Parts: sequence; structure tokens; C-alpha cells
Amino acid sequence: MYQIKERSDRWDPSKIYVIGHQRPDTDSVASALGYAWFLKSTGNESVMAARAGQPGEQAIFALKRFEQTSPFLLTGVAPTFGHVATMQPFVRPSDPLPAAMARVAEGDRVVPVVDDNGRPVGIVTALALARAYNAPMNFTAMLAQPCKQIVENFPALDHRDRIQDHRSGLLRSETDDFLIVDENGEYVGVATRRRILDPPRAKLILVDHNELSQAVHDADEAEIVGVLDHHRLNNASTASPIPFVVDPVGSTSTLVAERCRAHDLRPPAGIAGMLLSGILSDTLVFLSPTTTDRDKKAAVWLSELAGVQSEEYGHQLLRAQPGLGARSAGDIMDTDRKTYEHNGQVLSIGQVEVTGLQELPERRKELLEALQERRVREALTFIGLMVTDVVTGTSHMLCDAEQWIVTALPFTRLADGLFDLGEMVSRKKQLVPILMAIIEELR
Repeated sequence: MYQIKERSDRWDPSKIYVIGHQRPDTDSVASALGYAWFLKSTGNESVMAARAGQPGEQAIFALKRFEQTSPFLLTGVAPTFGHVATMQPFVRPSDPLPAAMARVAEGDRVVPVVDDNGRPVGIVTALALARAYNAPMNFTAMLAQPCKQIVENFPALDHRDRIQDHRSGLLRSETDDFLIVDENGEYVGVATRRRILDPPRAKLILVDHNELSQAVHDADEAEIVGVLDHHRLNNASTASPIPFVVDPVGSTSTLVAERCRAHDLRPPAGIAGMLLSGILSDTLVFLSPTTTDRDKKAAVWLSELAGVQSEEYGHQLLRAQPGLGARSAGDIMDTDRKTYEHNGQVLSIGQVEVTGLQELPERRKELLEALQERRVREALTFIGLMVTDVVTGTSHMLCDAEQWIVTALPFTRLADGLFDLGEMVSRKKQLVPILMAIIEELR
């Protein structure tokens, strides 16, 4: 059965995460699920579908329709102290000194002392033991001393904290071993300086994007091991060659479907339905100019596997997107917003799909104020919101920008900050090229 759980468990160094961009739309969610299934089916058992945020209403509709579990939520992939902690044996405060000495004999440089509630009270060091053994007292009495008698205070680090946030302080520290605790202050393990300075890195396969600015938080600290995308190139460098596929089709889900067919793999109905949803969403049921024959062929194949009629289901999917009146200005603005840089100018363009433009006039002022706030805060040359009517295949655009670019816009002005884009439905193939051409001409 379908379920969606908000999980952000610490990433696992043994896994490879197939993950979409920060604001997961239907294609991002579908391609992560589909590509993870494909990679597992071709022998890579360590892969796992993931997402970098909350799926949109349309993606949730598709997950429910095809009874698929939402991908694993990762809110960040920076190495944390939990990733470098080793569960080293400990002693109790009441344990006699020989218990700690036995741990030192096994090679432990420090011995954690943990109380009955699981909380560390400090450490016993080899030096402290040597001093105790050399103290002028009866040998039997000395052996009977509890560890709490020689325990030393020791700073503890939260297993959730990012290593990068503490790196400079740790470099100045005189100790080479650190106690790690969980959110309740309970003992997790010990981390060495060497391990902290060379932590494991999350392994990511990016789908439906190739830019770190759109990737899960802290992706610059991860290892990118693959990319499957259909957007423009603006990728980060990698330490070694990786499988990198960027192909001009209407949907990343198409690329996943083509790989399945090339390997004679037939995805189960649920996965096929999700991949079909990704194609239908990104191509607006083949209305978008980004649509290719490859998208249509993939959709025919997937609809047969999923047991649905492609266009009929596609229109149900598009109508699942909530109208403007049911959403906050921030949600409308940021659910599907992408940033572009060209000739030193930074542009940000959101897009929202609706089944009618009748709600736009009453939200215009509020949305323009939200656009202006974001343009100032993010130091943007231009920020726009494409409002696309999926029924008529037309769009209007709200924007806030420097005057030179507003004056040059080749669209009919309907009101302050509002333009009629006509039969324009694609941000990347229709609107962005126009804006970049204006920048090239005027800047």
C-alpha cells in the first residue's frame, strides 16, 4: 500500500542514493524510483531511491495512484560525527580499575566511562591508570578502586552535527580522540582525529538535475557517481570519470524507460506508472515543445505495463495540481523555481501549473510582493513566475526585475508586473532562451 513518511535518517555510507533536486516534482520522484529499480535489476544492490524535499501534490497523487512508497528523505548529505563514530567498549563508573586496564591492553587509547543511563561521564586514560598504579597504597586496595576515582572530563560531540561546522576547533584541540553522543546525550562511540579529518562521503546519482545549486543540501561534500538528466549543463567537477548522461528529451523518466527497454527489463506496474507520470507531467501530456517522439514511444510502452490509458490518466494527473487559491504565496513561488546565471546576471524562474488563470488577478499583488522580496534577498537581476494553464496551453508571467530587462520583454503587458506569454508552456525551451538573448544584447 502507498505510504509517505517524513524521514531524514542519517545517510548510509554503504548506499548509493539516486536522488532528484531540492523541490521534487513528479519527474524527479519518478526517475529516482525508476532508475533505482533499474540499477538494482542490473546488479547494483546498494542503490536506494531518495528525495531532497517534500513531493508536490501532483507527485503525491501519482504515488497514491500506483501504490508506491515515497523515496527516502535526505535533507542533507554532509558527513556528521555519527558517520565517524566507532562503538568502542566502555566501563561503568563503579567498575574496578582492572576493567579499564584490560581495555588499554587491547589497544584503546581512551576508555569511555558510561553511567547506567547510557550517558558518558568522562574517560579513563592510560596515563591516569599509570598514576593510580604508582600511587603509594595497598595493591589490593588500589585494584579495588572504581574507575570513577580517576575519570577525566571530556567534551562530547553530537552525532548529528556536521563535521565541517567544528573542523577548525577540532584542529586546534590537543586530543586525538572524541566522545560522540546522540540527541539524548547517550554514548554512541569514539571518533579519532584521523577519522574526523577524512570522513566517508555520501555517494549520489543525480537525476533530473546536474547543478549543485539544485541538489540536496551539502552535495558539494558528497561524491557524485552518476548523472541522468534532460536539462542544460551546469555540472560540478568530479574527482574521477562518472556515467554522465544529459539527453534532450522531455523527461528524465523517458531516459529511465529507454534503459529498461535496452536491457529487456519490464518494470512492475507501479514503477511503470510512476515513470509514465514523470513523462506526462514534464511534457504536459505532450503539449510542451520539449516533447520528443522518444517521450511518446516510452509513454506508449509504459502505459501498457501500468494498465492505464496515457492521455486520460495524464489529464487526471495535471488536474491533481492544486489551484492558486489553495496555496500560500511562498509555496506557489518556490515549489518549482530554478536559477540560471548568464553573462554575470542571475535569473530565477518559477513555474506553476493550473487548470485556469481566473485566480491569478486576485493573487497578483501578493505574488509580486513575494517576487520582489526574493529578488532583493537573493540579489537577482530577474525573477519570474510562469503560471501555465494546462487546459488551454497558455501562460501568464509575473515578474520583478531591473528596468532594462523589463522594458525589453517581448510580451504583452497586462498589468504592472504581469505579462501574457501566449502559447508558451516551457520554461527551459521557450522562456529562458528569450531572457538570455536579452541579456546578451543589452549586457
